[in-house]
Formats: sequence, C-alpha cells, structure tokens
Amino acid sequence: MIEKIDKYKVQAALVRSFFDAFSHGVIESQVEDRKEKTTPQSVKKLMLEHYEHIAPAFFDTMFFPLAAMNYKYEDIAALAREAQQRGDDMMALVRTACGDEAYYNAMVEEYKRNFSMLLAGKYLSNADHLEGYVRKAKEETEASVDSDRAIELTVRVVMFAYVRGLRQTGEGARFDRSVHLGQVHPLRGATLFRLMLDAMNILLLDKAVDFADAEAADLASLFLKVCQTQHNFTVMTNEMDRTYSELMKE
Repeated sequence: MIEKIDKYKVQAALVRSFFDAFSHGVIESQVEDRKEKTTPQSVKKLMLEHYEHIAPAFFDTMFFPLAAMNYKYEDIAALAREAQQRGDDMMALVRTACGDEAYYNAMVEEYKRNFSMLLAGKYLSNADHLEGYVRKAKEETEASVDSDRAIELTVRVVMFAYVRGLRQTGEGARFDRSVHLGQVHPLRGATLFRLMLDAMNILLLDKAVDFADAEAADLASLFLKVCQTQHNFTVMTNEMDRTYSELMKE
C-alpha cells in the first residue's frame, strides 16, 4: 500500500512535531505541577532558558528526516560526509538535506513560525498549523513522499525530540514497559501519545481532530481516527517500537 503526501505538508509536520515534542520534553523534566506545565509563563520561561539548545537539537533530530525526504537512505551518510569535508556549518547541512532552495526556505519559515509561538508562551494548534503552513508555489512541480516513509520519519522526530527535551536537564531516556500501544514506549506515555496523535493528525489529515474526550476514549480508536487506516496505524506503531529500541542504545 503506497500512497503519497505532499512534500511541503510532510516537512511542515516534521518541523511542528519537533518543536512540540522538544518543548514538552523540557517542560516535563522541569515543571512538577501539572497545571503549570503549559501555562504561557512556563512555556516562555523555559524556551528562553533553553534558547541556545534548540538549534543544535533541531539539527541533531531533523537532518536525517529532512534528507530522507529527498535522497535514498543509502546516500545520506555520503551526503553528510561530503558536506562536512567542505566545512559546511549546521545550517548549510540542513540546506543540503532539504534538497532544494524552495523547501529550505519553507523549512525556515516553519521554524520561525513555531519557535516564535513558543517564545511568546503559546503552542501552535493543529487547526492553525494546517491552515497556515507553507505550501507549494503555483509555478512549482508537484512533489510528494510515500506515506509509509512520512509516517516513519514523523514518529522518529516526535520520539527523538521528546527525549532530547527530557535530556536537557539530565533526565535521560527512562522508559516504562507498562505503557503499551505497540509494545514498549517511554516514560510519561500519556504525553508521548498526545504528541503522536497531534503529529499524525497534521500529517495525515487536512482538518484538526477534536480530542476533547481523549481521556475517556479508547487510545487505539483515537489513533485509528487520525491514522485513517489499519495499515497506517501499524506503520506508526512498528516505527514507535523500532525507534524505542534505537533510543535505548544511545
């Protein structure tokens, strides 16, 4: 089953998912009071405190997913080596990963949009994201990413960004095998699952899903709602388990 998702939509979902997951990782590791975790004051304060950490974390998390949208997996390592041999800095490497100036510019716009919201103490809602992300210019040729690959890359971004956010204060990647969707997932499963629901929503749908009854609903049913098909749901859970195993080795 191979379907396609517009490349701008995938790239925007990856960038938004990074900022969402990384910031929640930072907040989860530093704010004990549940009611204070997402107040504008807490979000703004912690993002300002970790201002200088965000760009390196973004590069570490996003280089491979961005490159994987534009190059074959087997070519990415050589691409990185060649860029490093040229002495490319972090942003030049990201520009190379984007594969095209238009996609790079769109990525920068999404970066600024998400970061500026967090610095103002706010989160970009799914609805606002879907309404405002950078789209293809009229003169551009259509380009897309296989849906399986898009799902896998988005899962990777969410999980790596979340753990890197937790590690900003030495929290590390602690894991709890009692929280199941597939097989095993990180501690604070509720936060991770909420992040993943939002990520699949903006990746696979064109309209924000109402999660108002999320706590009372069956989690698998919620994921099927945003994943749309059993196939997509399986791709997501398999990649969550695979990424979990990779994180455990770090």
